Amino acid sequence: MTLDQLYQQRILEHNQHPQHFGPLPSATHRGRGIDALCGDDIEVALVVEAGKVVEAKFSGEACAVTKASASMLMTWLIGRPVTEVAMAYGAFQQLLANPQAPANELLGELNDLQPVGAFPARRGNAFLPWQATLEALGPELSQST
Repeated sequence: MTLDQLYQQRILEHNQHPQHFGPLPSATHRGRGIDALCGDDIEVALVVEAGKVVEAKFSGEACAVTKASASMLMTWLIGRPVTEVAMAYGAFQQLLANPQAPANELLGELNDLQPVGAFPARRGNAFLPWQATLEALGPELSQST
């Protein structure tokens, strides 16, 4: 199986069976990501306690890349300190900017989205859940810097 085939398979799996998809009424933090160009509109809902994400879900309508990115990101977020999120986003941006970059240990499964970087028009789809997450965590992030 080639990297491109694996990429396609991982995105399809997360698109068809997204992890942590659905409402989270008990959320303490919410952020929204909208891409008017392609019609993606997602909400990220988080429960943050003592500076750590203890629950994360997303909802809304989105393309396969956005949904896969959100699914992987929500799984990654659970149990993480809020202080790691901005650093991980920077690592994710670098990963997509350089298709030859080695996998980043911090990102775990999110490394599987690296081939999206070869398609500049799709990078925004992969970044949208991150942007909604950063918006949701805005107050927490400004306190941690």
